[in-house]
Amino acid sequence: MLDLGIKKLEKFSLPEEIVGERVVLVPRRHEFDEALFELIDSSRNFLREYLFWVDDTRSVDDVRKVTDIFQENWKKQDAFEFVFLDRESRRLVGAGGIHTISYLHHYAEYGYYLNQKEVGHGYITEAVRLLEKELFQRGIHRLIITCDVNNQASAAVARRCGFELEGKMREARFAYGSYRDELLFAKINPGK
Repeated sequence: MLDLGIKKLEKFSLPEEIVGERVVLVPRRHEFDEALFELIDSSRNFLREYLFWVDDTRSVDDVRKVTDIFQENWKKQDAFEFVFLDRESRRLVGAGGIHTISYLHHYAEYGYYLNQKEVGHGYITEAVRLLEKELFQRGIHRLIITCDVNNQASAAVARRCGFELEGKMREARFAYGSYRDELLFAKINPGK
């Protein structure tokens, strides 16, 4: 067999609970489906501008179907979706996680969203930092955040967490009848 010098990472899992100062990350499970739907529904206009799946989420049953997919991906160690809980009250404030992971190329991509009422409390920034620590410890070399070119809040999270803007991807996503540009932010594991 030809050795190209490629060292594939072994598949790994992430903890069932990651605790920060303000936020706790736990795997997405069906017990959170109703609260997730309430979050999405109450923040629908806020979220739909940049999260194009929001319009297809019309019921708790829609959320359940997606939770099934995320749970299967977790079992296969292909993606890791969390809900974000306020540490003190344990109320659901947002969700997100690692939607793309390449064990071959040692990178992972974040995605996240927040209840509109919870903006400005640092939940997403802390969640990104907590996941970053876990992923870098497991050998991930490069972390990626992409967001719509107009999504200033998501871009601000990336910058606060030390991600560098690598460029604008022209017409990278098709939504609401037109192509949209996206920003690509990345951070390299400082321990490698």
